[in-house]
Parts: sequence; structure tokens; C-alpha cells
Amino acid sequence: MPVTSTPVIKLLENRILSVQSWSRTFAPPCCSVAPHLSDKIDMTGANRPRVSILIPNFNNGRQSSRTGQRDLIGDLLQSLQDTLADDPTAFEIIAYDDGSTDDSLDTLRDWSTRTWPNGRPFLELIEAEHCGILAKTANILSRRAQGELLVRLDGDIICLTLNWVTKLCEVFDAGLPRLGIVGPKQLRLDGRIHAFGDWIMHPNGYTHIATGLDRYAIRHSMEVDHVMGCFYCCKKQVFDELDGYDENFLRGQTIDFGLRARLKGWSCIAVPHIEFIHAHGERQGRKTQADSRDGVMQALKTFEDKWGFSRIAPDLDEVRRRYAGTPLLWNARWFGQPSGDWSVEPPPQATNQPIQIQNTDWARYANDPGFKQAIDLRVAVAVDVVRQTSKPRLAAVVGCGVGLLPHLLALQGLTAVGTDRHRVHVEFARQCVANQKYAGPAPRYEHQTDPRRLPLSDAEADLLLLFDQLERHHNPVGLLREAARVLEPGKLMAIVSRRKPAREQAATDPEHRYHFGQLVTQVQAVGGWGLMSDPTRDDPSRDMILIAKRLPEAAAVQMPDEAPTMRRGQRDGKAALTASDAVR
Repeated sequence: MPVTSTPVIKLLENRILSVQSWSRTFAPPCCSVAPHLSDKIDMTGANRPRVSILIPNFNNGRQSSRTGQRDLIGDLLQSLQDTLADDPTAFEIIAYDDGSTDDSLDTLRDWSTRTWPNGRPFLELIEAEHCGILAKTANILSRRAQGELLVRLDGDIICLTLNWVTKLCEVFDAGLPRLGIVGPKQLRLDGRIHAFGDWIMHPNGYTHIATGLDRYAIRHSMEVDHVMGCFYCCKKQVFDELDGYDENFLRGQTIDFGLRARLKGWSCIAVPHIEFIHAHGERQGRKTQADSRDGVMQALKTFEDKWGFSRIAPDLDEVRRRYAGTPLLWNARWFGQPSGDWSVEPPPQATNQPIQIQNTDWARYANDPGFKQAIDLRVAVAVDVVRQTSKPRLAAVVGCGVGLLPHLLALQGLTAVGTDRHRVHVEFARQCVANQKYAGPAPRYEHQTDPRRLPLSDAEADLLLLFDQLERHHNPVGLLREAARVLEPGKLMAIVSRRKPAREQAATDPEHRYHFGQLVTQVQAVGGWGLMSDPTRDDPSRDMILIAKRLPEAAAVQMPDEAPTMRRGQRDGKAALTASDAVR
């Protein structure tokens, strides 16, 4: 039957199809379910598909789009027709409808009556009552599949690359050892990258790679922890070895699947030359358990109970201990150094060469206006917190380097202690303040000899300052937990963190900067902290600021959408902290 297609975006290259949405008219849907492919065509021998394209669907129709105008499942199927009509590799498409209540089932029924140019049925359709567990539907589809490669597509994506099935087979045929899982490059609707794979066992926790970069910023394949489940490609052999997806997961089943595959010795890569758009933001929220807040929390707990660490806030020391000697610790950037060396930064100059003050932060503060502005911001954060609460008994600066910040805080009348991993820094700081005059006590400096333990007693500090530390520490979750140990319950921690740049840093860069949302999420997911500044009010023109209160030990983990977003007078009649306002 004829289909009219009006591309919103023109073709960018001959080999790339980039279409955001289509308007189309369909003939009335047929009432019968399409017969199985095996009933219509010989799928043995030379006709057997090498690739099985598997589409689980629940309410991805026009009626479920935000505007009521975007036919999500129809866009996917149209993109398959447009990109694969001339693909020389044999493939099959199987769709599984999980009891949809919108028009997406009618759309699938319509497409199941169509054929490819060679007469093959366009897709096989399986209809079922709603179960709401994607892992179950994915297992049904994968076990029905006849191909040696399985490609699972969400019902709200748009394939962009011509003949991508053949290109995918070429990737698997390239001879990479134990390559089991491949993921294409996911684009946003604006054409920029949404994700080029994910990190899981990473200081920042679950992290999309290359988010927000230009479409063509990444030109080489890369080994990753995980690839996006909305376009998930794996060998059938891997699926069989793992006995499929773990059906205890309401969501995030591909993360668990990928880690289990890694433990079996399979590798996972993201590739840049196969592209797709994920239009999930165009869909209304679905009233399913998996999409509910409780469902998200249940999935996170299921993962943590099974793997022994949080995928949002992983304690990398615990990951290293638990999985020592396994392929799970493949990433040398985070697990390559000896387990006893968790240094925050490269060591300073050789200790037999005295530090020259002209090469330190003290001189930069006097001579570099930009650096002075950054330091003054950090001092202003501490002072503003004190102004809105009370003068602390002891303000602790973690990772103070050569001691400039504790000195500046002491000039403001605060009793301050600075800690640092390097003895040469501590000794130099002590020399710098020896002859300074302060209204109160001179700042104190302590050498941190244990990389995992701050040189402070339990609850010794009643104001803790983590300035430029989390993004430079190999295990920020461990640092946040240690911060909770040394801070008195009910007292405050101020974080200032340099913002993630627009482009990814090189693989050798020791920093792993956060987006603001990542920082908020990780602090809350660690547990024991309650936000005291409004996480919805971030100023992207400057470094990120976050104020958190040390909660009692029994406090539950907060997740982002239940964080207090206090403004003046909104909680218990008390004013919210506004350090971020005071230093604009």
C-alpha cells in the first residue's frame, strides 16, 4: 500500500539518512495477526537470516506521543524500510506487542501485511497480554530469533544509516577477540550526540559518554562498559551463554546483561558509523511499574543487591575488592594502578627540591586575576554558609594543596584545618603561615598518610569544604563517605566542583568532571546527605556549588526528584542556604 513520507531534515550524506519525523496515512489496519515468517518463507540454509531485528513494543503509537502527532513506532518501521531496502545481508524483523492500549498495535498489524521488494514479509508480529517486564519480552524475542546476531530496538528510535545491518556484521567480523556486544551512536533530536556507550564502573557512576558533543566529534570505535539498550546488538552465542536477560530487573536489564557478559570474557564496543535517534522524549509517560518512581528504585536496588555496588554511586574500592582478578576490571584508567595507591593527583616536584613560592598558588593568587576570582569564589561560599548558619568550631578543607585556602579562611576569622596527601605541601603551608597575623587561631595543616582516611577524628569538623576534589579523586564515593565520618551530624558540607567542559577530556586526563545533574545525583545516592541548596538553580557560567547537610546514620538514600529544593521560608519556617546566590 502506498506510504507518503515527508522528511523534516534533508539527507546529510548519501550514506546517512537523517529523518526526524514523518507524516503518513495508513489504510485501515487488518484484523488478523500476521503469520509467522517461518510459515511464509523457507528460513533454513541459504535463506536463514544472519541478523534478527527484535522490537518489543508497548504504547509507542501516535496517541502516546506528547503532541498526539508523532507516530513513534511508525517512524521506526519507516526508518527500517528506508535504511534496509537494499541491504544485501539476510535479516528478519520480529515485533512483540506487550498488550498495547494505543494505536501502536494497529500500526504493527498494518506493517505486518507489507513485504520487502523480494517478497519477504516485512515483519512477524507476536501479540500478547501486558506483562510490563521488558526482560521477559526481550527473552521471548531472542529465543524465537533465528539470526546469529540479535539487534534489539526500542519502539521509539529512528535508524539513520543505510545498510546498517551489513555494516554491523562487518564490525562483528573484524576479528576483534571475544567481541560480544556492539552499540551504535545515539543522537538527540537536535542532531548532537546523546550517548556513545556508557561507563558503569567509573568515579561518576553510570555515565553517558560524549553527551552533547557534535554529531561527528567521535570517529573511532571505543571499548566501553555498556551500550544503550534502545539499540542493543549482541551475538546469539552470548545470549545463550548467559541464559538471557535476568527477569528480576524491571529496567536496566542490559546493564546487568553486559556485566555478566564481561565476566564471561566478552568485550563491548561503541561504533560511530552506525547512527540512530532516540525519540523517547517525544513520548508521554507510561503508567507502568517499570516507568514509575518505585520501579526505578526497585531496579537500582536489584542491581545493588546482585552486584554489591550502586551503579549511580559505585564505591570503586569495593568494586576492586569484590571483582579483583576478573575481566570486569578491564579499564586500566580506573583499575590499572596498584590497589594501595588512590592518589588524588600526580605527586609534586621531588621532595629534595624545595618548593619555590613563585611556582605555587600563593603567587598565582597575587598575580593571576582569573585564578584569584576562582579562589575568592570558594572563600565566598564558605563565608556565606557561615553567615546564614553559625560560626563553625572547625572548618576543614580537604586537599588544601600548599595551604592557601585555610589561610584565607583564617583571615576571615574562621578556625581552619587543611589536609593534603603530600607531606611537602603540608610542610610548605606551615612555613607560609608561621609569621602571619590572624584575629583568631592560625590555620592548622595535617598530612593525610592513608589515601582512604582523612587525618581527622570522627565528627571533628562542623564545616567541611570539598573544593575541586570530587572530580580529581579516583573514588569520590569513598571520599564522600569519609567526609561523613569526620563531619558532625547536622552540620554542613560545601562542594565546589569544576564543570564538565563541552568536549570530552583526553583519556589521560586525571579529572572526571561532572555535569551538575550528575553531581547532585551522586551526592544523594551515596546516602547520609541532604541537599540544603536548591539543585534546580545552577549557574552554568561558573563552577558548580552544592551545599549538603550531614544526616543521621539511618537516613535513607535520597534520589534527585525528592531532594529538598528549599527557598527562603519553605522548610520548617527556616531559610534555605543561598551560597550560590551570594557569589553570583
